[in-house]
Amino acid sequence: MGTTTRERFSAGELAPVIIPTCNRWQHFQNLVRSLQACPGAEKTHLYIALDAPFSESVVEENRRILQISEELTGFARVTIWQRESNLGAVQNITDAVDQVFQNHDRLILLEDDNIVAKNFFLFMNQALNQFAGDPQCFSISGYHYQKSQASDPAVDFYRASYFAGWGVGIYRDRFFHPTTKCGDRPSEFFLNPINLWKAYCLTPHLFRMYMEGRLLGKVYGDVLFSLICMQEGRYSVFPALTKVINRGADGSGQHCEASIEIFHEDFEKENQESFDFSPCLAADIHFCKENRKWFAAHQSAPMRHTISLFWRYFTRVVGLRPTPPLASYRPTQKAEEN
Repeated sequence: MGTTTRERFSAGELAPVIIPTCNRWQHFQNLVRSLQACPGAEKTHLYIALDAPFSESVVEENRRILQISEELTGFARVTIWQRESNLGAVQNITDAVDQVFQNHDRLILLEDDNIVAKNFFLFMNQALNQFAGDPQCFSISGYHYQKSQASDPAVDFYRASYFAGWGVGIYRDRFFHPTTKCGDRPSEFFLNPINLWKAYCLTPHLFRMYMEGRLLGKVYGDVLFSLICMQEGRYSVFPALTKVINRGADGSGQHCEASIEIFHEDFEKENQESFDFSPCLAADIHFCKENRKWFAAHQSAPMRHTISLFWRYFTRVVGLRPTPPLASYRPTQKAEEN
């Protein structure tokens, strides 16, 4: 089946950007200012999904975001979706993604508490173009977990079978909404001890967070995307030097506790304009090993808790106990805008 001209992504067009938001106007303002400073902003269509206030206490903040949005300049076009009623973070994001995918085959999704490097658009669009023809590439991440180290290979990117949602590029032909991949019971993937070990070696917290979510009747999007990538042999592309800094660890998000730890303070090599996307297996291995250490240090849990989770997992997979019905999809590792 052929694609229409409207659906075809032209070579000179930059990927549209979605920012879902509600009340954190200071974060939102910092983000759009950083985007305005990026080469390519003038060729980028910016979509702002402004959810309705969830309480009277945030009405003024919500209005402030609308005012900032209406006064924005420097972009090819700014579209504001002002919700009539509060959809909640998840539905607000889902509706925005579905709407943009009606006319584009790719998009970039940013959290309202992110700020970006000056070469963010350059890296993201070059990578989105480079990997558009490879169905095994699930996403393009603008975020890298760690600060640069002297031992890091001199490369511009690496590949890994997990997903990061802080500034991410996704393709219409391979994206899915998380609940469409969930059954009444947890996935049988972890029943195979080899799979469980592979998951633990890649991201020590993957099984734990997956099962904690299912026990609560939740689907953690980042975790499920990572699991599907692992199951299907897919990968995401990550920059060797982060192009996104998350400023949401201040407790302002609905599902994000305040943290005094700051992982990134500044950007490096912001003036770099072109990037080499030649695959490098040695770089993939290096960064995955270093990230695993990072995950173990920041996402760890007592072993007895993991063992207990596995028993509860086993009894639900084989049907000895019921699994709580899925209440909703909730993104993880990122603060929701409410």
